[in-house]
Amino acid sequence: MNPSKPTKLNFDSLADSAGRLGDAAQTMEDGLVKLQATVTTESPWGADEAGTVFGMAYQMVLGHAMETYGSRCGQLVEAGSGLAEMAAEAKATDLAIEDLLASIAKNLGR
Repeated sequence: MNPSKPTKLNFDSLADSAGRLGDAAQTMEDGLVKLQATVTTESPWGADEAGTVFGMAYQMVLGHAMETYGSRCGQLVEAGSGLAEMAAEAKATDLAIEDLLASIAKNLGR
């Protein structure tokens, strides 16, 4: 990155990226619902003592994993929302600065 060269943000691209993050979160959430439906069916390991012990451990690990993935879905939604807000605010700020500079130039007679 060259500090002497101004950086120009593409606000529409940022907004599109925010939408794609939201889409990714929805896809992840849909997949999580399907996964949960698949892995929370009846105990395929059996109802004997060994199967019961394994099932209890499995359910604990599964519960933690599902909470973690669910949390990640929420984080993606928040990131997409934050990016959309940032893009809108940055675009509004950029336009306000352009208007201010144009006004100054006009007042200076340029």
